[in-house]
Amino acid sequence: MSLKAPNLFFSAAAFALILSVSCTAKSSTAHEAQKESETSSNLIKNGDFSSGKKFWDIFLSNGSADMLATENGELEVKIKNPGSYEYAVQLYFDGFSLYKGGVYKYSFDVRSSIERTFEWRLQKNGGDYHAYAGGWASAGPDAAHIEHVFTMEEATDFLPRLAVNIGFGKGCPEGMKAHSVFFDNFILELVDSSRITEIVTSRQTANVNLNQAGYFPSDKKIAVVRSKGSEKIKGTFDVIDTESGKTVYSGKLKKSRQNEASAEQTALADFSKLKSEGTYKISAGAYGESFPFSISKHAYSDLFKSALRFFYLQRCGTAVEDASFSHPACHASRAVVYGDVETSFDVSGGWHDAGDYGRYVVPAAKAVCDLLLAFENYPQAFPSADSILDEVQYELDWMLKMQLQDSGAVFHKVTCKDFPGEVMPQDETDRLVLCPVSTAATADFAAAMAMASRIYAGRTESSRYAAAAKKAWEYLEKTPSDGKGFSNPILFTTGAYDDAHDEDERFWAAAELYKTFKDESYLSYIKQADPETIGKAFGWQQVGLYGLYAYLTSGAPKDAFFKKAEKAFLAQADEKLRNAAADSYAVSLTKYEYVWGSNMCAANNGMLLLLADLLSPHKKYVSCAKSQLDYLLGTNTNSYCFVTGFGTLSPTLPHHRPSQVVRKAMPGMLVGGPDFKLEDPFARANLSDAPHAACYIDSVQSYSCNEVTIYWNSPLVYLLAGCSTLQNAD
Repeated sequence: MSLKAPNLFFSAAAFALILSVSCTAKSSTAHEAQKESETSSNLIKNGDFSSGKKFWDIFLSNGSADMLATENGELEVKIKNPGSYEYAVQLYFDGFSLYKGGVYKYSFDVRSSIERTFEWRLQKNGGDYHAYAGGWASAGPDAAHIEHVFTMEEATDFLPRLAVNIGFGKGCPEGMKAHSVFFDNFILELVDSSRITEIVTSRQTANVNLNQAGYFPSDKKIAVVRSKGSEKIKGTFDVIDTESGKTVYSGKLKKSRQNEASAEQTALADFSKLKSEGTYKISAGAYGESFPFSISKHAYSDLFKSALRFFYLQRCGTAVEDASFSHPACHASRAVVYGDVETSFDVSGGWHDAGDYGRYVVPAAKAVCDLLLAFENYPQAFPSADSILDEVQYELDWMLKMQLQDSGAVFHKVTCKDFPGEVMPQDETDRLVLCPVSTAATADFAAAMAMASRIYAGRTESSRYAAAAKKAWEYLEKTPSDGKGFSNPILFTTGAYDDAHDEDERFWAAAELYKTFKDESYLSYIKQADPETIGKAFGWQQVGLYGLYAYLTSGAPKDAFFKKAEKAFLAQADEKLRNAAADSYAVSLTKYEYVWGSNMCAANNGMLLLLADLLSPHKKYVSCAKSQLDYLLGTNTNSYCFVTGFGTLSPTLPHHRPSQVVRKAMPGMLVGGPDFKLEDPFARANLSDAPHAACYIDSVQSYSCNEVTIYWNSPLVYLLAGCSTLQNAD
């Protein structure tokens, strides 16, 4: 769901873990320590609103309201439309825990510009959303104080929600109009912890971080030792065989420095000379030990298979078979056209985009392109050409259904009006709606189809993809950009994937069309662009680098424009080299690039570096690309292998509905990663003091950190394919 409207349906932490973002290892007494710190202290951050609206949000269903901080330190919810039920407008706070057996005192102050009722709740944040404690109360112009003492009788919930429902509920005046409700002094205290007997071990992080998925024998192998202290790190390290317990390699810690993005002292343990296959760990004296890792000629075999299988498990419109994540055919009904419900189309098929079940052409084109590029450039990485091409064809054939046959335009997306609850795909049964066509979706579609026509040459599908690509381009030629792009229809809350500027999408389409069909008209269009400004990224919103690469590998004449384009592409790769050199973890992200989907950015940068190596071969590009993979698989300040199911510490609570329903993480998914902007309530409540690179938390509630998408897995597949092929060739 990356970069889409917030999804407000969350799982209720069925996994018994305290979620930790600390940089130090945790012991089994962490629960006791947290109990002690919570006793007689307010568990609600900014409950007096002295920091404005920080940590607080409103959920709107069929109501409308704004949340404002007042001059006298209250929080005002300015209700424009109260909706038709109590939770149509809901004030909420996430980021606290309720322990079984704990006695809590909860209180707050409230007043309203009119006489009305409201419901307060401390509730389960998923499933049936039932209340652990709650009630109805009245509010009017005079401030009222609400206070309640209760015992948490149910199992410990580490991810509950404080909610105040101020929509139209029981006891509210008929015809209730616009008004304001004011809140202050929210306090939740654990007043008696004597009955809390549950002991829970937190997730352990490490102070020696490395690639937990393992290394090839010929890899550069570097672990990062870190400390929160002010003194520079010094000393030695040992690599220990975990089976024999013997030290097999020793070295000095080097390049000690302060790392800005993670705000910690770091030093490097380089054990590249160790090439013997086996399972090892690193000990760095007082700084601790690493998680175990392997050195193997088949280091990424299982990981690669799992990252690819994710796409099959995301299939829509067909039965999926799996030991844990099977489901019957879903979303098979015809989708109506927005604004014309009498018209409908069969748009079944394709992949579910992310943690929800929407299907969107713009990100689909990126995912398709990454996978086809991986196959085109590193075919030996794929055990079977048919298996990867068949899987991508499943998405391509759905994309074909999204094109209007008369005009060539492409619908932007097909979703329901709202995100679904915590259900399997076959249980999302709301009406499917085709949202309006967009030039961005049409251009991305044209690029993907032109590429597919080339790569599927010799298959019957090739001609269909070629015709669809050309038809889409004809529409684009007749339809100039309106400077606005797609925006969600009114009342739609599913992802927009909006983009007001489609110049880069059109450029990409023209480049792929030229590479495949060699029509000079496409080349003429390409040369109208400025390579230095058109090619900036490999994301879903900025796709110009795809266009530059397609053009540079098209066989076009190597004239002045070609040389300028090549220089612009390599300049982007060289910038990533400089970024990686400036970071102790060798990740190519600057401090301010830890944003929503930052792991995609790292994977995209790795892909960029490998593509640069194909254009201008140099070991520096391959080495830095491998460092991006190392970062994603554990060489990071969070100590996480960010791919579910791999490494010692990996996400167990992804924001992914099938995983939430089954109560275990689907393996092989790359989660979003650190986001210093803290773009969901749970992240804001728990990570407000974390350094930029450490703004990650493993929680289903943190959709900005822990969701998954097809277009985050696709550059991971490219990176794995490229690194595996190049290392095995050494």
